[in-house]
Amino acid sequence: MDAVTYDDDFYADDFIRDPVPRYADMRQRGPVLWLPHQNAYAVTRHAEVVEVLNRTKSFLSGKGISINDDVNRILIGSTINSDGEAHHRRRKVTATPLMPKSIQPLEDYIHLTAESLADRLVAKQQFDAVTEFAQILPYSIVIDLIGLNDGGKTNMLKWAAATFDLLGSMNARGKEAFETLVELRDYLDEHGQASHLKAGGLARRIFEVAPDHGCSEDEAAQLMRDYIAPSLDTTISAGGFMALLFAQNPDQWDRLRAQPDLAPNAIEEIVRLATPIRSLSRHIAEDTTVAGVNLPKGGRMMAVFASANRDTAVWDNPDDFDIGRRVKKHVGFGFGVHTCMGLHLARRELINLLEAMMKRVERWELVGEPQIAMNNTIRAYSHLPVKVHPL
Repeated sequence: MDAVTYDDDFYADDFIRDPVPRYADMRQRGPVLWLPHQNAYAVTRHAEVVEVLNRTKSFLSGKGISINDDVNRILIGSTINSDGEAHHRRRKVTATPLMPKSIQPLEDYIHLTAESLADRLVAKQQFDAVTEFAQILPYSIVIDLIGLNDGGKTNMLKWAAATFDLLGSMNARGKEAFETLVELRDYLDEHGQASHLKAGGLARRIFEVAPDHGCSEDEAAQLMRDYIAPSLDTTISAGGFMALLFAQNPDQWDRLRAQPDLAPNAIEEIVRLATPIRSLSRHIAEDTTVAGVNLPKGGRMMAVFASANRDTAVWDNPDDFDIGRRVKKHVGFGFGVHTCMGLHLARRELINLLEAMMKRVERWELVGEPQIAMNNTIRAYSHLPVKVHPL
């Protein structure tokens, strides 16, 4: 059986601005689609997305996770762009400092920063839930945690956005991002050595532990990108969606305040609906099939996480925000061996933000039009004007 052709451009502006009905259309059309604009196949249903991510011999990350082959050649060498033993070695270097036990010493700092931020914003009442709320905690924590110098601190958000633009199509955003990636590479060439990095920071630690896992110094320098690009965007995206969803669903805010033990599950539901990373791709390593659809060796397969997280085969009324729903199957942090290595830190940041606001806010209110951040891969808002009504 051949894949059904889907003619819309997955990375077009109108798709990025309003993706949810398009995801539903994609799921309805079939288990595997052919996207001529992307020259790639796509799976959009939960079952097939999980299957592709599980079949690591048939669907490879080691030949890149971008739709664009030129970009893939540049990004080879990072943890996410690797398979098998190479991936295992690199992930041991980069992920170990982000495990729950390792980030426990940060808990007090995360808590105090969230409490201080909540005090400031509730006193102000009206603010931008992206630039003044969602960005503040992860940015302040990650900058110190990674340990870049001032040039790195100033440009991290720009570099992260550009990296994710490059994981999509080489459209106007992708071409502009390519120039920014050159800027990032120049920065890493000049400042990405251990001697330039903050002692005790995660970036410095890469160089310290890499030899223990068979990674060279050059490989360690490449692995720094694993922190610079993905360390902010998931948390910032989910933080913005947190404000939006509770403003749009005041009954869920009332429910949460009445049942505060639902807070961890509320975070997972927010991440499910936000799905900060819309899609990543895999290289098809062999002639194979998914759901009976023939796939040729050498092709490219997109795993559309954002669509999988709204699959009616898994969740009833999946577009509704329900902080009590069973949400453990969501793929908002990815799935399988390439699950987001920073998910524990992201969860701690988000839960502290949520609990700090729960103690102070009676309800959220939108006071302006939310603005989508136009990015090929990240689903987020650039501006989100809100007002909070204090208790």
